[in-house]
Amino acid sequence: MEMSLMLLVVALLGVWLVVRSKRWKTLLTATGPNSELLHAKYEHLKSNNVKCKLVTDASTVSEVGIVQSADVFPNGSGAVIKLKVHEKHVEQAKGLLEEFPEAV
Repeated sequence: MEMSLMLLVVALLGVWLVVRSKRWKTLLTATGPNSELLHAKYEHLKSNNVKCKLVTDASTVSEVGIVQSADVFPNGSGAVIKLKVHEKHVEQAKGLLEEFPEAV
């Protein structure tokens, strides 16, 4: 009985984590030198009370199968940085990013 209760709790926790992660939408991604602009946009959204976060994919670009890292980064290093916004703030974030000056 105790074991089935523990399994149920673990299963419910897993479902909760999956549902919770689906609430975040990726608006922008960047790698290497382009990440500075992404960080500036993140700070712009945060200063306007948009619920957002930066997530770094620790695997290199080539490991995810997007592009060969040697083509993008001469030393073969790099990570993908994603700007994620909570689903309730997506429209507000899109509006703010349209107004964002590209020359930072």
